[in-house]
Amino acid sequence: MKIIFFGDSISDANRNYRDDADLGTGYVKIAAGKLRLLYPDREFIILNRGVGGDRTEQLLARVQTDVVAEQPDAVILQVGINDAWHRFLIGVPVTEEEFRTRYEALVKIIKETGAKLILLQPYALNMGGMSRVRPYLNKFNAIIGEIARAEQVPLIPMDEIFTGLTQDISPEQFSVDGVHPTHRGCRYIADRVVKELRQYIQ
Repeated sequence: MKIIFFGDSISDANRNYRDDADLGTGYVKIAAGKLRLLYPDREFIILNRGVGGDRTEQLLARVQTDVVAEQPDAVILQVGINDAWHRFLIGVPVTEEEFRTRYEALVKIIKETGAKLILLQPYALNMGGMSRVRPYLNKFNAIIGEIARAEQVPLIPMDEIFTGLTQDISPEQFSVDGVHPTHRGCRYIADRVVKELRQYIQ
């Protein structure tokens, strides 16, 4: 079974771009380890195609080579925080219309491969000045929810999960800056991804 993790720095997690099989140090590596422990008799080809700093625009530009050409059985699409954050970080605003058009195109292109598609909701924890990103992220997450329902694609609600967890636990337990996850944060993401993937593994 070939599984592609397609996203930004949350998936990237310092992977070695010169090593096609390197999974980085984040949730992708943890999820891969869990799958191999759960299914020791199954052969998995797991590819990390996260690139730090990418928005939906960049993923759309590389979806053919990084996803379609690989003919995967399953794809985890993880993108969106930079579409909200970059207006503050590097002065590149993304409109709701642009986000909807690009995200919807990504979903349709990946679905057309026949792969099982799982959407991973972008999130922001209330730390490191990320509160200013919240209004934009809320709008983008609402759009993702609409697309997920319309296209009948499963959506893992990580923003809602982390928001709930940090009501009683310090957000520093899950993220170093409100976006990039700690090891504990990575484990939470990996657990939810594996739970969803198990529905497609016989």
